[in-house]
Amino acid sequence: MKCTQTIGGVLAIVGLGYLCGIGQAFMRDVPVILGAQSTSTNTTTQPVDVNTNIEDTQVDVQSDPIEPTPTSVDSPEDTNPLLDAPVPEGMLSLREALQLWNDGAYFIDSRLRDEFDAGHISGAAYLTAETFFSEEGEAEMMTIPPDATVVIYCIGGEECDASKNTLALLQQSGFSDLRIMGVGYDEWAAAGLETEVSP
Repeated sequence: MKCTQTIGGVLAIVGLGYLCGIGQAFMRDVPVILGAQSTSTNTTTQPVDVNTNIEDTQVDVQSDPIEPTPTSVDSPEDTNPLLDAPVPEGMLSLREALQLWNDGAYFIDSRLRDEFDAGHISGAAYLTAETFFSEEGEAEMMTIPPDATVVIYCIGGEECDASKNTLALLQQSGFSDLRIMGVGYDEWAAAGLETEVSP
């Protein structure tokens, strides 16, 4: 019985000492080391900063930095929602028209003359059903090869009769690759695409 009490007392003292050691280690930022310690005079215990991140203590074995992967966006135009606005069936979206413009297609503005003069798609010619048989209209048609891609625009939408009338006259004159832009000049300009004014 006395032996059991002695062992219990020793264990209580050891446990109390262990708890005191842990408490002291936390207060002094010294690691708790379980097991036998070396008594060599050449080794010293270095305090550990408990606020140090693991990433800060690891050795960087990577020799070359990783270059960021380029995004698939080539220009601000690629993310512009106006480019994909819905258009009437059979007409070009703004994105499709822009691609044809970039590819060198001919553009024809069929709005009123003062609207054209105030601003139009860069490089666009002015041609309407009213000017079609005039000297100005004939001169414009002479600059366009009959097999070239021609994009005609006005105010856009189903009400764009000016574009449809110009397309019909160009078709009768032998032009074969004719398209109508489903949106108008205002949408082109609102999307920040290239425009110009008449001199």
